[in-house]
Amino acid sequence: MGNESKDKTEPEVKELRVSVVDIEECRPNPSQKNRRKWFASSVRRVFDVRNKSEQSPWPKLIRRLLYLFSAALLLGIFAVVIYHSLLLALVRRLSPPRASDNGLTQIVADWVQPGANSTSPFWLPNFSRDVVPKEIHSHNDYWRRVPLLEALSLGITGVEADCHLIEGELYVGHTNSSLRPNFTLRSLYLDPLIDILTNQNAGNGLTSSSGINGVWDTHPSRGIVLMTDLKTEGFSTLAAVQAQLEPFRQKGWLTYWNGTTVIPGPITHVGTGNTPFEAVLNSSYSNSTYRDVFFDAPLHNLSHIYNLSNAYYTSTSLTGVLGGKSKIPRNGLTKKQMIFLRGQVDKATELGLVSRYWDIPPWPVSRRINIWHQLEELGLGMLNADAIEEAARWNWRWCNVLGLELC
Repeated sequence: MGNESKDKTEPEVKELRVSVVDIEECRPNPSQKNRRKWFASSVRRVFDVRNKSEQSPWPKLIRRLLYLFSAALLLGIFAVVIYHSLLLALVRRLSPPRASDNGLTQIVADWVQPGANSTSPFWLPNFSRDVVPKEIHSHNDYWRRVPLLEALSLGITGVEADCHLIEGELYVGHTNSSLRPNFTLRSLYLDPLIDILTNQNAGNGLTSSSGINGVWDTHPSRGIVLMTDLKTEGFSTLAAVQAQLEPFRQKGWLTYWNGTTVIPGPITHVGTGNTPFEAVLNSSYSNSTYRDVFFDAPLHNLSHIYNLSNAYYTSTSLTGVLGGKSKIPRNGLTKKQMIFLRGQVDKATELGLVSRYWDIPPWPVSRRINIWHQLEELGLGMLNADAIEEAARWNWRWCNVLGLELC
């Protein structure tokens, strides 16, 4: 009896299952159908920063991450501003100075293509004031906006004109399709040079100098090279060029060989392209004591038949002698290539000729600039350039600043 009543008073024991998550969260085990609602409310409590009684670390951690992100963003913006400010300051500092205010710059600015209504002057007072002559050859000079005069305004001492003899006239252009009636050797080069040299040697009665002045006010005795690249049959085209140079010959403005030495003049005429070496030696304007046309000798195949009496330039394709553009690394010439080229340049120097490499890879710009540097280190006689403003006015060492190509 007593045992039965004791059994009735004992509570019924039920099994309680509690998970580790329930223990950590101090919550009873929710039923299966309410778990989604419980999880969503738990997430909301974690991110509810208005509940000050919550001790969850998540709000504080997220706030710290936001602070760090904001600080990093501000520092990044500050760094970008500093970088571009420094870059702009360097660009202003390293850019070439403003071109000198002289006759040439005014002529170039106002130039109009030759034609019936063209009134562009070829000479103005203070013609080349402050211009420093440089050993640079303007390759395909007739492609400039202002042939000849633009190159002279930069101090370039060599210009090149491709000549086509058609029905007795010498037209200037790269190919037959590019020829124009008003672009002739006379209109683009010879007439301007005659006007320039006439005015440079006019005198004003204040000096008694008997020397012949060239185009440079800063170096009156220094000449320029006029290279004619003959595109049509060599003998007849060279004869036509020499005939048109007769006014220069009569004035004593052409460099010539007198049988024993070279007599320098304001203009040195060099023949290339289809110019025959035999025509240079046996021209109707040449004899044993006079020759005023000089050959562009092959730099890759020099021999002692080429010398001061019959040649001036000695040229070849840079990519040709090195096996193609793909053989030239992006950072410039290799040591092996430099040694090879030095041998050619030194041989030209021994013969008294001016070495020149054309077909220098134009791109990437950094490679071209590096090759210019390296050729200058070799003692190259004349730098062949298509980008004449970069070659003549920019400081090559600062063409790449902070990853930006300035030249």
